[in-house]
Amino acid sequence: MQKQISIGIFVLFLVLLTFLPRMLSLSAHWSSDESTWMLRSRTFIIALEQGRFADTLTAYHPGVTTTWLGGLAIRKAAGQRSISELFTQTDRFLTTQMLARLRFPIAVLSGALILIIGLLLYRLFGASLAAVGTLFLAIEPFLLAESRRVHTDALTSEFLFLTLLLWLCYLESEPQRRRDLVLSGICFGLACLTKSHAGAFLLFLPFLFFWYVKQRRLSGAKMLMSTIFFCAVALLTTLIVWPYLWTVTFGNRLICPLLFIGCFGLLFWSGRKLAKDYSEFSPVEFVILGCGLLLIVGISFAAAGYVFERMYEAFTEAHELPKRFLGEIRYNPGFLYYLVMGFVWSTPLTLPLTVLALSGAWQQRHQDKKTFRITVVLLLFVIFYTAGLSLVAKKIARYLVICLPAMSVLSAMGVTYLIQAIPKKYLHFLFFIVVVILQTLPILKLHPYYATYHFPLLPSEWVAKNTSVGGGVGLDIAAAYLNAKPDAQHLQVRVSRFSNNLKRYFVGKTWRRSNSETLPRNINFDYDVEYVRGRQIQGTAIDSHPETGTPSSALQLQRDIPRELEHVVRLNGIDYVWIYRVLNTYPDDASPSTLMNESYPSNKQ
Repeated sequence: MQKQISIGIFVLFLVLLTFLPRMLSLSAHWSSDESTWMLRSRTFIIALEQGRFADTLTAYHPGVTTTWLGGLAIRKAAGQRSISELFTQTDRFLTTQMLARLRFPIAVLSGALILIIGLLLYRLFGASLAAVGTLFLAIEPFLLAESRRVHTDALTSEFLFLTLLLWLCYLESEPQRRRDLVLSGICFGLACLTKSHAGAFLLFLPFLFFWYVKQRRLSGAKMLMSTIFFCAVALLTTLIVWPYLWTVTFGNRLICPLLFIGCFGLLFWSGRKLAKDYSEFSPVEFVILGCGLLLIVGISFAAAGYVFERMYEAFTEAHELPKRFLGEIRYNPGFLYYLVMGFVWSTPLTLPLTVLALSGAWQQRHQDKKTFRITVVLLLFVIFYTAGLSLVAKKIARYLVICLPAMSVLSAMGVTYLIQAIPKKYLHFLFFIVVVILQTLPILKLHPYYATYHFPLLPSEWVAKNTSVGGGVGLDIAAAYLNAKPDAQHLQVRVSRFSNNLKRYFVGKTWRRSNSETLPRNINFDYDVEYVRGRQIQGTAIDSHPETGTPSSALQLQRDIPRELEHVVRLNGIDYVWIYRVLNTYPDDASPSTLMNESYPSNKQ
């Protein structure tokens, strides 16, 4: 009885640790991309309600799960009223209250998927590793930060990791169960609908199959049949969930019915083969299978051609804005980018525990073959996606989130090996408490600004000078500072390109500073606000900007106004926002040029 109570208390703790950090203070720190996804969600739900299914193609990502969740949140906020009439004005729609509403279902689903991952870890490894792995996943800092945003990366990461774990459950179970493949296909379809680069998992499957055919002597023909079954379920999922695909035509004929018929045919045929454990193909079956697969792939490419075209652009063209990396300004920061960012984002125990997990799995590879097989798969998954992302020209740090669940599980394996090495059982619980404290406190103390996390032993100044930081964090705090000023609603504040979202929280008037924009001459600014992202890219990029990118010269400050630093918003040791009081006249010892060219970073208070 006492053991059951202890387990119940721990499960409750795990649930609270998973959901509370994700669901509290959801209106904080508006990031720039969220406005775009809020508007896409509005477009999606309006098109859905009006039967304009073709307009549910809102982005090449394609971000369908995000727009479904966001659209349903908008529908609930509107009640019985018309969304198109109620939220026509963009400024009235893009509010902090609406931001929190759209973030809520994403945060809830993200937390629920982590708990489901915990259940699959229990199936694969047992209670101890499932408990530690779920805990590590719940408070993984950047997975946590992304799961609180109206965006795509957190859900992509979790759906894709569920896809991998369900494949492992299928390959490790005796007998193999088709329901694992069904669930894996559904998760993969949702992962691809959330972000298109999840589809690269199909290129990882040959590595997975080769490893298991070698290690468990599984039938190669059965692996191929399982893949067909899996892909049919995934494609059916995308067809059902994404209304845009219902409208695509080839000539005058709808493609969707052909895809449905083809997928159901493949699903029925491959399901029967798996049920009877057939491992051979007749020549006729082989020809029909090849032709059917080519037809389905061809139709799929025709239906989602826009998605594949934009994926190619992302592969070959860098991001439109440069970033700071290792002290230089670059559009494409190079092959080391994700390796460095992975270290900067890691918790104090991530790397040593991962090394311990790999070492322990290798040493016990003959005694615990199952754990060894899965450890190799997780390591290959991390290497595969890290290398793949590094080859793509368009690099954004948050893309690395796709690897973080696998890294969390590897870290949890390291904890279990350490516990096994401790001879006295009463010390196991004490060691576990120490691990929990070391992992959780440096992260939870940053609430709700989890994106400001960096490896605790790295100097904050080094992080600010060598990596791109920001993401909108701190602008709400800057707005609160200005809102506390007397007669704040009448203040005139000039904002830079990257501090524009200050207006979401500020009660006064903001004016966007831009080289291509001439501000009215009769404005007497009271304050000038700059953001760390803009400071980091002041200078000339060492590589050329992409064709669709912004030249670094266009991002430099061309003119300025006399001002004096009044307040700095600093989070986790890094300056994020500088608030300047605008002066009526230039100080005696300053000129417009010296006021404009301030050193970076500024640590004045």
